[in-house]
Amino acid sequence: MNKFFDYTANTFPELGFGRFSPAHLILLSALVLLLLGAYILCRKMPGPGRCLHRASAWLLLFTQLGRAAILIALGIYDRGWLPLHLCTLSVYLCFIHMLRPKPALGQFIYAFSLPGAAFAMAFPDWADYPLWHFVSFTSFLLHFFLLLYPITALALGEIRINIRRFPCSLALMLSFALPIWALNKLLGTNYMFLSWPPPGTPLELFAPLGSSGYLIGFIPLATAVWFLLYMRQLWSFGKKEENYSYLEENTGTNRGDSPS
Repeated sequence: MNKFFDYTANTFPELGFGRFSPAHLILLSALVLLLLGAYILCRKMPGPGRCLHRASAWLLLFTQLGRAAILIALGIYDRGWLPLHLCTLSVYLCFIHMLRPKPALGQFIYAFSLPGAAFAMAFPDWADYPLWHFVSFTSFLLHFFLLLYPITALALGEIRINIRRFPCSLALMLSFALPIWALNKLLGTNYMFLSWPPPGTPLELFAPLGSSGYLIGFIPLATAVWFLLYMRQLWSFGKKEENYSYLEENTGTNRGDSPS
């Protein structure tokens, strides 16, 4: 089998590109620059930006379906490749959002798909493969498009940050996670990393808590990420409340001073 499709390549981790290796960091830097350029393009030139935004959704879908088709043709596709990770589920959610940009779905993509893809790029669970390998190539490509879609959507106003919609996003996430957690127990899989922590990630710190107990690690990490994502709105709400309190005090004073 061609080395590009050799799935025994990860048997020897020293042959992989490695997390935070020079190759990994250079690639991440290049992809960040591309994402920044895409954001600026969408802000400055909405016409071409909108084309790029729609193209990113199509490229996401083609990458996901193309990868599955190649794996099936090679006889490698098995239950471990089902589209049940957050990122692979997000491929279809982004495509649906592109066709029908509903605010609730857009908020889910912002709150979960965007940070999930960024986490996967920073801590790739495919780092034991060589950089020029089918798994590495398609995984980086897929997650890049998963970042490109919401970033262009934010730049174009197709997704608007709204913390009031976050509870709905959380409920949608739980509606995915709970049945997938049960399916993991049945199949012995690790979709959404709900059964054990991916190696080389911060979640490994919570591995001593047990196969399910380590999920506690999701809570502080997710809270910190959501705080960063919604920090600007939280700050704005704080300012509005201060202004509102000030107006209430003045209104009361004015009523007391006004003639009867």
